[in-house]
Amino acid sequence: MNAITTSVIRKAVNRHADEIVAWTKQFVRFPSENRPPDGNEAAAQQWIAAECRKRKWKVDVFSPLAVRGVRKHPSWLEGRNYPKGRDNVVARWRGAGKGQSLLLSGHCDVAPFEPDNWKVCRPYKPVVKNGRLYGRGSADMKGGLAAMFWAMRILQELGFRPAGDILFESLVDEEFAGGNGTLAARLRGHNAGLAIVSEPTRMEVCPACLGAFLGDLTLTGKGGMAFMGKAIANPMNGAARAIELFQEWQTQWRAQNKHALFTAPGKQLNVLPWHVTTDKAGEFTQMGTPLIAKIAWIVWCHPGMTEPEFYRRFRAFWEKCAATDPALQPFELALERAYHYVKPWETPTGGAAMKSIVSAFESYRGDKPGIGGAAFSCDLGVYGETGKMPAILLGPRGDHLHAPDEWVEIQDLLDLTGIYATLAAEWCGGTAK
Repeated sequence: MNAITTSVIRKAVNRHADEIVAWTKQFVRFPSENRPPDGNEAAAQQWIAAECRKRKWKVDVFSPLAVRGVRKHPSWLEGRNYPKGRDNVVARWRGAGKGQSLLLSGHCDVAPFEPDNWKVCRPYKPVVKNGRLYGRGSADMKGGLAAMFWAMRILQELGFRPAGDILFESLVDEEFAGGNGTLAARLRGHNAGLAIVSEPTRMEVCPACLGAFLGDLTLTGKGGMAFMGKAIANPMNGAARAIELFQEWQTQWRAQNKHALFTAPGKQLNVLPWHVTTDKAGEFTQMGTPLIAKIAWIVWCHPGMTEPEFYRRFRAFWEKCAATDPALQPFELALERAYHYVKPWETPTGGAAMKSIVSAFESYRGDKPGIGGAAFSCDLGVYGETGKMPAILLGPRGDHLHAPDEWVEIQDLLDLTGIYATLAAEWCGGTAK
C-alpha cells in the first residue's frame, strides 16, 4: 500500500469529467429554493443522501430542530419552518483512526429564481455553454458541493483508505442570513480538524469573510390627502434622501475600517438599501400620502467588528441626520434590527490549515492561489466559533449569483474536485492500492 499521488488523482478527475458535469446538472435541476420562512430543499437532500449511501458512507439525515438545545443557541434564527424532509445530510467516511479529520461542507438551498428574465436557460433546466454551466445554484453553491462529493468518490474508487475521517455535508437554510442548518450540524457534533466550505470565491483561498448587519430604517409622518389645503410631508421623499445618506455612510464606513485581507479591488465594505415599502403590517394601504416609508438595508463589516460597536456608530449617524437634514426633519426615524448579526470570521493565515490547502492547490494546479478575504457574508463563523474548527472558503468562479443566468466555470469544478481530493489525502493521511 502506498500514498496516493496527485498524478493519479488528476487522471481520475479527467476520466470522470463528463460524469461530474452530468451529476452537477442533475443537482441543479432540483428547485431547492429558500423562501423564508419556508424552504424546498427536501427532494435535493433525499437525492444527496441516496448518493452518499451508494458509496457506503455513514449518513446522518436530521432536521435542524432535532438537535438538542439548538433553539437556545445565540446564533439560532427564529421564524424559519422545517417541515418533514427539510433536513441536513452529513456523510462520514470512516478513517483508520490515526489521521486528522476533514469536513467538506456547503449548503444545498438556493436563492429564488426571480427576477424572471432568464435568457440562457430556464432556472432549473441547466445548460452547458462556452465552458460554463448555467442554472440557479450552479455557482452558489451546488457546483462546489458536487466537486466535494466527487473528490471523496474518486478517492474511494482509487482504493484510497483515509487515516482520518472525511465528512461531506449538504446543509439547509443558509440563504437569507440563515445559518440554522450549519449551526445544527455543529451542535450535533459533525466537526473536524479542518473545515472547507465551497462558497464561490473565484478560486481564491479565503480564510476570512465579511459580516453583515441587516435591518430597517422607518420614516413615520402623518399620512392622508392634502384636500383641506394643508401640505403633508411625504415620507417617500424622506426615503429618497435617506437612500442618498446611505451612500454617505458607506463612504465614512469604508474610511473608518481597514483590513489586510480586504484590500483588493471589489472588496470594499458596501452598504445596500434593497427594499422600500409604504405598507404597514396588518393595515390596508390607502391611495394617498403614506404614513410610513420603510427601507430595508444591509451593511457589511470586517472581522473584529462587534454588534454593539456597529449600532453605536450607525445610530449616531442617523440621529445626527434626523436632527440636521431638512428632508428628514418632518419624520420620526426608527432604526430596527431585522435579522440576527451574520458574524464575520477570520482563520489565522499562518496555521497548518492554510498551509495544507495552499499546498494542495499548488500541487494539483501547479500555480499559487490568491489569498484574501471573501467579499460577502456567510456562515463561516458558525464553523469557526461554534464548531471550533479552522474554517476556510474555497470555491469556483461564476457570476450572476441571486440573479438571472447564474453560471459556474466548469473547469473550476474539475480542478476543485482534484484540489479537494489532494487535500483530503494529504491532510487526513492514508494509503492506496
